[in-house]
Amino acid sequence: MGTTDAAVRLDSDLDLERLVRSGLITTYFSPVVDLDTDAVIAHRVFHGSAEVPSFGMDDFVALRRAVRGSPLAGDFDSSLRSIALREAETLELPPSNRLLLTTEPQSLVTVEDRTGEPDRSAILHLHPERVAMAPAMTMRSVRQARSLGWGIGMSSIGADLTTTSFLPLVNPSVVMLHRDVLRIDDPKHIAELIRLLHAHVERTEAIIIADGINDEADVLTARAMGVRFGTGPYYGNPSRTPVPVDAAREDPLASHYTRNLPAQGTPFTIAQALRRDPMVMDGVMLEAQLASLEERTLTAGKSAVVIGVFAGSETLQDTTIDRYTRVAEKVGYTVMLSNGFDTPPVPAAWGGPVDTSDPLGQEYAVVTVGPDWSGMTVGKRRPAPGADGRTEYDVYVTTDRYACVDAARSVMSRIRALR
Repeated sequence: MGTTDAAVRLDSDLDLERLVRSGLITTYFSPVVDLDTDAVIAHRVFHGSAEVPSFGMDDFVALRRAVRGSPLAGDFDSSLRSIALREAETLELPPSNRLLLTTEPQSLVTVEDRTGEPDRSAILHLHPERVAMAPAMTMRSVRQARSLGWGIGMSSIGADLTTTSFLPLVNPSVVMLHRDVLRIDDPKHIAELIRLLHAHVERTEAIIIADGINDEADVLTARAMGVRFGTGPYYGNPSRTPVPVDAAREDPLASHYTRNLPAQGTPFTIAQALRRDPMVMDGVMLEAQLASLEERTLTAGKSAVVIGVFAGSETLQDTTIDRYTRVAEKVGYTVMLSNGFDTPPVPAAWGGPVDTSDPLGQEYAVVTVGPDWSGMTVGKRRPAPGADGRTEYDVYVTTDRYACVDAARSVMSRIRALR
């Protein structure tokens, strides 16, 4: 579809407040179907300007771009969500008709209590780039939204494998592929994406939705990828008057498992909860253990999150900086934290201040989490030297999935948002 004049005006003038406050937002619903049965299982929600006579995807993109670029993104997004929910109620869509709502992380703090509604009847979809820009705030807000009865999904996944890197940390029940995924003709990219997606599905019972289905060939491609659900023009264009559908006999989200725990503690305290004795190492052995996992992450690809914690180090060895420079080039998201520096020595890495009272400032750790594998090494200096007077460290090495994910979430809670 071509870009409309209204889309251009909104994108350039940011006339969003006038549209929202004056009731000039129109809600459209697009069916999400079971590729095997063509049964509608949910409705994807779009918004457009009422000043445009017909809906075009460019209008939605322009509107969403304006929301994301506004300092009032949370307020505007909350307003759009409320408009959609009111419209669904006016149309008498039954609660069993799930709504998939594009959402900005800033608006998650304003979600209302839906614990009295059917389980996860509204699913808030986050864009991976928005999660990466403010992981600490997003993780806290996701937990709050889930506790209030909202489902959490992620959209625009897969065109770039980096977009899969936050799947383990957000743990979405619905993963919607980027509409360009069905047009990718690189078998290696598709093979890697399939492996990552199905690793997430196996662990969580999440569902995958293929976006942008235009014809039967797209349906076959989606099925070949193991995708069961889809949306796009082939199943109907976004409509202001969706047809209510009866509840499916099989709820595709009934089995999804979410550990909605707060991000707390440190990698070391989380490793202690594994109830195993730590290994006792000297500094040389610990450094080799950390470097070993760092080197391993170089093969993890763009789907991995890699976190380095350096206790109170103000400077790092050249070999460590070189290693993390290579890590940051190869993985999806890299974090470097220390009580000794606020700004990571590797420009591509994310960081933040570690308070002098923060126990994280006493730990050395490498935590790697991806959709298909994870690993953690963490050490903490022992209060007394060893028998020969050398400095020793209590060290844990684990690939326990939950320990690694919880450790990553705990460190992410300290990341400075929006560089």
